[in-house]
Amino acid sequence: MLVSLTWQSGLAVAIATFIVAVGLFVWSEARKEVVFLCGNFAAGVTEQSVRRQLDTGEFLRYRQRVSDTGSRIVADSAYTFGIHTCAIELSPDNRVTRVTLDDG
Repeated sequence: MLVSLTWQSGLAVAIATFIVAVGLFVWSEARKEVVFLCGNFAAGVTEQSVRRQLDTGEFLRYRQRVSDTGSRIVADSAYTFGIHTCAIELSPDNRVTRVTLDDG
């Protein structure tokens, strides 16, 4: 009976370690994706180019808010619980005016 519990405990520890390792890997990749893509956007880049690049993200989600003075796209990842964000400010003619990375 004691041998059986030890074997099961070892298996539980191995499975838990694997799950944590996979979670940390996904977290790291999602963070790198937000940081890397945010670095691609400079003043003058078109909204179409921004959206095209953001659409290549495997872990990204983004939303856009439109106002009278332009719009703002905020990209982040659900896998990092939104801690790392990239805010892209667009002018009324749909060109990037400012990019801000909040890396948590």
